[in-house]
Amino acid sequence: MRVRSKLADVEFKVGVARRQGNQLVVTSHAAQRMQSAVYIAPRDVFSMLWAVLKSPSAVGFVILLPLLYWRDRRAQPRSSRR
Repeated sequence: MRVRSKLADVEFKVGVARRQGNQLVVTSHAAQRMQSAVYIAPRDVFSMLWAVLKSPSAVGFVILLPLLYWRDRRAQPRSSRR
């Protein structure tokens, strides 16, 4: 996934996801140059779900996700797939 902000434009490849207390911690893949971690609290999950449910285009994205994933895989050269 790509993370874009005023501070950085980074390709974030998910490494390990684990629970730490009341949070989900998602760390970047070990092969990434810039190691990072995303801390997701329960309230973050609910606010994200609410944002998706309020947006018809986001609901459509979730419904079409298997097709979109398949198209994306077909568009990538075989050597870059993991």
